[in-house]
Amino acid sequence: MKVISADDQNLVETAVQVLSQGGLIIYPTETAYGVGVDATNPTAVSKLLEYKKRPEGKAISIAVESEDMAEKYVDINSEAKSFYKNFLPGPVTIVSNSKGKVDTRLESEKGTLGVRIPDYKLILEIINHFNKPITATSANLSGSKTPYSIDDILNNLHEKNKNLIDLIIDAGTLPKNPPSTVIDTTSNELTVIRSGQIDPTKTLLVNSYITNSEEETIQTGFNIAKEVYNSAAPSLILLNGELGAGKTHLTKGIAKFLGINQIIKSPTYTYVQEYKFEKDKKLYHMDAWKIDNKRDLEALEFYNWFKPGNVIVVEWPSVIMNLDESFFNSIEYFYITLRYLDNTKREIKIFKTQL
Repeated sequence: MKVISADDQNLVETAVQVLSQGGLIIYPTETAYGVGVDATNPTAVSKLLEYKKRPEGKAISIAVESEDMAEKYVDINSEAKSFYKNFLPGPVTIVSNSKGKVDTRLESEKGTLGVRIPDYKLILEIINHFNKPITATSANLSGSKTPYSIDDILNNLHEKNKNLIDLIIDAGTLPKNPPSTVIDTTSNELTVIRSGQIDPTKTLLVNSYITNSEEETIQTGFNIAKEVYNSAAPSLILLNGELGAGKTHLTKGIAKFLGINQIIKSPTYTYVQEYKFEKDKKLYHMDAWKIDNKRDLEALEFYNWFKPGNVIVVEWPSVIMNLDESFFNSIEYFYITLRYLDNTKREIKIFKTQL
């Protein structure tokens, strides 16, 4: 078993070599650590099933790097195409009818196959160079806790299982995001098999932007606030994106629209920053990364922020969404994803939930 840092310059080459030899890798994603093998190699899939202690007949999804790659392995109907366009890459698994080009043990008994395009640049690069799909299932044993760190994995494995691992890509502790939403597009009625961070069946894509600089990201925040702000109701804006993707810069643009002249600082070390505007209204800028339980939300008076005209911006929102699902299911909010397309270019998508 070899452990390699996620910023190692030779990582992609090393991972592709291991996968090509039928090896098993542990890799990070935007949801949790996953375990991957060549999805077209029966020997590698057998190794995966032994590692997961998962019986045959229980479907396992695959990860690809694009819709074009996905079409080589599944039939993508019009409903699925819409989800690929609006929600992928991202924490959504689309179930379609398989073309039988992966190991059949990964398919469901109905011959369907789940497909992921992870919103994680490193993994997309590995898959692109490997030029074949890899399995996309969490790196824990079936029934064990969701793994957000390498210790979460290794501390819950027997030596026999550890010996099946050929390579671990260590990206440190990941945000505690829920697993991907799994949606079946093969029948007349769309079915959500598993709920995750975002439900495509209840979420509408409002707009999307491409920015090439911090200044453009700030301007995009201004445009978004202009689009979504409602002085007669609280506005909840959830920002989801990797470190450095521009969440705070987007918030600076929101503050600019609201007429706030104070310097907008990251709330990473303070949980929340408050800024007044228009006499009695406030912008709350929250970092939810370190929130552990609902009592933390109550101590911050989180639920008292929701007054007409107030704007609540939350970074790492999935942490608190998991703590109080009933609250977030009872209100409408805007969900914004930020991701790098290259070193400077960002894609920003705005979604609105529908009750």
